[in-house]
Amino acid sequence: MATLNRPVDREFNTEADGSERFSASFLNDLVETHSTKIAPRLRHWQKLYEGKHKIEKKNNNKGKKEDSPLEPNNVVINDFFGQIIDNTVGYFLGNPVIMNYTEPVEEYRDLEPNDVGVDLSEVSEDTAVQDWLDDMLADNDMADTMIEWGKEAMIKGLSHLLVYQDEFSNTKVMRVSPEDMILVYKNSSTHELQYAIRLYDIDTEDTKRVKHYAEVYSVGKMELFVSTDDMAAQGKDKSRQFAAYEFVEDRPIIYDRIPVVTMYNNEEKMSDLEKIESLVNDYDKVLSDMSDEFSVFRNAYLVLKNMVVDERGKRQLKEEAILELMENGDAFFLTKQIQTDALENHLNRLEENIYKFSQVPNLSDENFAGNLSGVAIRFKLFGLETKCIIKERKMEKALKDFMRVLSVPIAVATGHVVQIANLKIEFSRNVPNNLTEIVDTVAKLEGKVDRETLLSLLPFVDNPKEVIEKMEADAEAERATRDPYSEANVAADMGVLFNQSGVRGSYNPFNGNTPTDDSPEA
Repeated sequence: MATLNRPVDREFNTEADGSERFSASFLNDLVETHSTKIAPRLRHWQKLYEGKHKIEKKNNNKGKKEDSPLEPNNVVINDFFGQIIDNTVGYFLGNPVIMNYTEPVEEYRDLEPNDVGVDLSEVSEDTAVQDWLDDMLADNDMADTMIEWGKEAMIKGLSHLLVYQDEFSNTKVMRVSPEDMILVYKNSSTHELQYAIRLYDIDTEDTKRVKHYAEVYSVGKMELFVSTDDMAAQGKDKSRQFAAYEFVEDRPIIYDRIPVVTMYNNEEKMSDLEKIESLVNDYDKVLSDMSDEFSVFRNAYLVLKNMVVDERGKRQLKEEAILELMENGDAFFLTKQIQTDALENHLNRLEENIYKFSQVPNLSDENFAGNLSGVAIRFKLFGLETKCIIKERKMEKALKDFMRVLSVPIAVATGHVVQIANLKIEFSRNVPNNLTEIVDTVAKLEGKVDRETLLSLLPFVDNPKEVIEKMEADAEAERATRDPYSEANVAADMGVLFNQSGVRGSYNPFNGNTPTDDSPEA
């Protein structure tokens, strides 16, 4: 196994030497470097999203006594991080991502649009792959998995999906956090994945031992490594960076590529929180200090001028709130003048910059109120839309890789060879729509654009193909009811005819029934 090249730009790159088995010492080096240099940064972004801000360390830094009322140390956390991520996820992935796979039936696959006597618009489609895909997506609750997949990529810069077969040979998908996944590329220029290493730990309280597992995925196989620690001697929370992995076994997998799909938030693998971290920290600090100032104002010093108060007078002042002033005496509170206008301006500028550089609109802004047109809403969301276009391209690329991984189980189940060109991935923004404008646009495009495209413009239509099939079924049923020569209408007319002729009983020559006892004799 080649020597580890330490990560310089948030990734591992190595040159393969053709070894059949993954080196345990190489794995130990990878895990140590990943655990000490990469995972802490990823956990840092997750903590920010969860509301664990830098300002929480204020008490430790100041070293105040908890029972000192004159030394307030308020911690005010403003959850800009959570709001910005949640709003972006809701806008980008609030509506489920639709994966449509369409291909013509086998006998029409080689036809060209100009072939004489063939109307390709009427050629039925082979839905075997789409049916399998729909069942697999529903079985794995992929609508929820995709939204969590995208959210984690926004928080940490990247996120992973692992595809595997369960004990019943069903295709399963699970999300793996980047702290628990190591990607090793062949080189830094092509970014061709050579290994994907999944890390996980299992604590066993009964034996007081913790096991660290590493699953090393390569094309066609998975190698399992295990490291066991003595919890009593090392402590329960021993870091996996000190684990010494040993090879256990290798297992064949059916996939013809590494079954790990990675979604990147952007090419730089940056978190959405990275550019606004310092702004939010300053906002928390200023607001916390303001809260301290108001607490100090409440505990202001009482100044007594030309007066002397003994202990009895202090108790009386505290219990009865009565103070007897002597001649030329005075009493007043010593307070600090707070420049509220300057502080408000500073906070407003910070808040404005937070939303500006995160490219997420402030929905509480009064300019967002009112019955805005569709164009006006999209103009205000232009910055967010620009950011989401990048995320959409990255997710579309990842979903195509996801489909390539699924090509083997699809071929086994349906006998079809997956062609990525037949896959269409549809994203729709979760934004308030002016339905009147949309319906008017669809009506004007009737006859100029195909029905599937028109229906996809309607925000309440999730699956245009399914709607078209229902419309065609309804139209066919309507034609059948209006056709005077249809079997149902002819039978109904003959029944009326026989009844008008005085025929009694249930005899009908069109349904094969025989005359009853009440039927007239020939």
